[in-house]
Amino acid sequence: MRRMLRLGFDVAVWLACAVALALWPLRLTRRAFARRVSSLWTGTPIITMASNCRAERMLGVNARSLVFRTYYVTDAFDHDLSRWSEIPVLGHLAPLAVFLWACVSCDRIHAYCDRGILPSRGRFTFDFRELRVYRLLGIEVFLWGYGADVRNRETARAMGEPNPCTDCDAPGKYCICDPATAARNVRMLSSLSCAIFAGMGEMFGYTPGSIDDLHYWPLDLEAEGGEKYRPVHPAPVGTGPLRIVHASNHRMFKGTRFLVQAVEDLRAEGVPVELVLVERVPNAQALELYRSADVIFDQCLMGNFGYFALEGMALGKPVMCFVRHPERYLLRPEECPILNTHVSTLKEDIRALLRRRAELPAIGQRGRAYVEKHFTLNAFSQRLGAAYRRLGALP
Repeated sequence: MRRMLRLGFDVAVWLACAVALALWPLRLTRRAFARRVSSLWTGTPIITMASNCRAERMLGVNARSLVFRTYYVTDAFDHDLSRWSEIPVLGHLAPLAVFLWACVSCDRIHAYCDRGILPSRGRFTFDFRELRVYRLLGIEVFLWGYGADVRNRETARAMGEPNPCTDCDAPGKYCICDPATAARNVRMLSSLSCAIFAGMGEMFGYTPGSIDDLHYWPLDLEAEGGEKYRPVHPAPVGTGPLRIVHASNHRMFKGTRFLVQAVEDLRAEGVPVELVLVERVPNAQALELYRSADVIFDQCLMGNFGYFALEGMALGKPVMCFVRHPERYLLRPEECPILNTHVSTLKEDIRALLRRRAELPAIGQRGRAYVEKHFTLNAFSQRLGAAYRRLGALP
């Protein structure tokens, strides 16, 4: 029965592609009267999609975000079709209907490398029929990597130890993983899109030919009247244990067990340190826990910081993280105050922070300044606009 349903949906996709191409005259008519470029951000509901969409809107683009499901982290998208997607039959038809609407209404599509509007045909891979239709209709396509959609074990291991595969006990479950599948996916995506953008650091090696200078994890520092990311610097002289907060949503990739062991060893030695693990909670609740930190710990395996570290810096916290090649991976590395750590030195690095406790507020202030300068919506919007101009994208 399941095989028949898959076959039926596959036929429906082919029919939708044919209908989309037949709607080409309607698309031309709409475009003739449009005053602004219409852009859609869609696919996997990564937390930064909504903020990236807002940054594009600052360029004068009619940009919207649309997802078919959300994670527990955030639901801040313009259009959330989660409830529709859960309805039997209708849930399968919703992507087809949105696809047809996009083919008429959109000039530009943004998606991650594992799916667009139509569901993936294979794990972490695109349905390339969708991209071929966009190309025939003259719709610009920009693809973005978020990690799991491009990460393969061959490239990861070639980076050296440690790496994202160091602690993984389920190959193929959390990432595209297989090198051949990943290479084919990226090759096809490259040929059917205007550009692929890689995020930061560790992701650069997975997408040959990608544009790597956008650093697209912006924060809205004005959210909630500035209260969402209001800086709360650690006390210069702690009266209690050094409080380390770690968002352990991907334990195997972030090296959580190494951090837990380091803290347990230090506590056994009588060192005043405590660890708070933040898992599977909404972003607003997580931020409350981050505010209580003396130090934010991002990861010690992957090789570069991500969204969590930026949130920590925005809150005025010192951030510990393993950055494999700071001079290549970081935007303005000379300005970035990340406390670079390594899995082999983690325990001693934490011990050293206790000796440097009086310096932590100043490190937190530098982190906040770094985010204010380089990772606001406006800063990212300017980088995105520059990329469009280089690529000759629609104004």
